[in-house]
Amino acid sequence: MAGTDLGTLAGGDRDRFRADHLGIIFQVFNLLPWLSALENTLLPCRYSTRRRSRAGPDPTATAKRLLAELGLSESRLINRPANALSVGQQQRVAAARALIGSPDVVLADEPTSALDEEAKDAFVQLLLKECMASGASLLFVSHDRTLEGHFDRSIDLPKLNERTA
Repeated sequence: MAGTDLGTLAGGDRDRFRADHLGIIFQVFNLLPWLSALENTLLPCRYSTRRRSRAGPDPTATAKRLLAELGLSESRLINRPANALSVGQQQRVAAARALIGSPDVVLADEPTSALDEEAKDAFVQLLLKECMASGASLLFVSHDRTLEGHFDRSIDLPKLNERTA
């Protein structure tokens, strides 16, 4: 992964690289609404043999473990279509999808915005634990300063209008 110039890769190769190496938690979750929470979580394993093999001998069991650690252990929830879940539940499914298969880098864009305080803490702890266990780098973007203490490094970015003034 290091040393790969993504600008030189053709479109399909870039897509494979992303599927193999990146776990992304989008601010807008990008779940497939007709798939269940479990099926959405397993999507990276469907498109990346590397992520599927890193998810362990039973990727479904790994997906269920991640969902359970994020508070979605009931079978009625994990088998429910994504569009029938609450916003907070959808956000947790998106997080599980990003983490499955131990990606090298996890990019998290406002991943706790729809979570209550208890769920936020559990989510950040799981995210850090999974990244540490797999050796993944984490880039976590948030406006929530209460989360800053969870991380060993924090960078303030200036607002766009401050940079242009």
